Amino acid sequence: MAAQSMLMSTSVNGGRALPSLQAVRPAPYPRLPLPSSSSSSAGYRHSKSVSVKTLALFGKSKVKTAPAKKASLLGEAITGKGILAQLNLETGIPIYEAEPLLLFFILFTLLGAIGALGDRGRFVDEEVTGLDKAVIQPGKGFRGALGLSEGGPLFGFTKSNELFVGRMAQLGVAFSIIGEIITGKGALAQLNIETGVPINEIEPLVIFNVLFFFIAAINPGNGRFIIGEEEE
Repeated sequence: MAAQSMLMSTSVNGGRALPSLQAVRPAPYPRLPLPSSSSSSAGYRHSKSVSVKTLALFGKSKVKTAPAKKASLLGEAITGKGILAQLNLETGIPIYEAEPLLLFFILFTLLGAIGALGDRGRFVDEEVTGLDKAVIQPGKGFRGALGLSEGGPLFGFTKSNELFVGRMAQLGVAFSIIGEIITGKGALAQLNIETGVPINEIEPLVIFNVLFFFIAAINPGNGRFIIGEEEE
């Protein structure tokens, strides 16, 4: 009866809920900040590439794309299973049923890692004062081919270096997945096969590796991104 009276009261009020019901209505979730619908918001460019590859750093701790490298290593250290076996544990989907998706992911990751998807724009590193003699002088050509800045410092948390490290993480995730498909073992177990070093003997190195790249992934790099006359 109470529910019927509430419905009748709502209909009498022109379809609007009673003030007493509005008072207990839960607050809506805040909307995610989506990019504007300009031409530069779509496509494969360096700024998006850095975001995806930063997630990849997490991802190979676990996702790796994330966000996929440090999280997967941490998950393997806890569960003893590789990234594909972890995916099976979390979703219940057999690996052989996800083969087309895995092949697409591997191909996309490899193409993205080598910049074959048409990166647009360029990074401009901020000037670093007082470190002119503390950094390696930039080379010509070879650094640009690796995704590093031609004119900025070689070391440090810059956007160009973040892009380079993220691309290496993408390659690491792709090849660790390929290795797990072939051997049935995760990244840490593959390391044991290749080096013969027991995993329990390199735990400090694994922990340091995970912590270092976690901090590197969340640390904002300096510099700015430019697309033609626009700047992000």
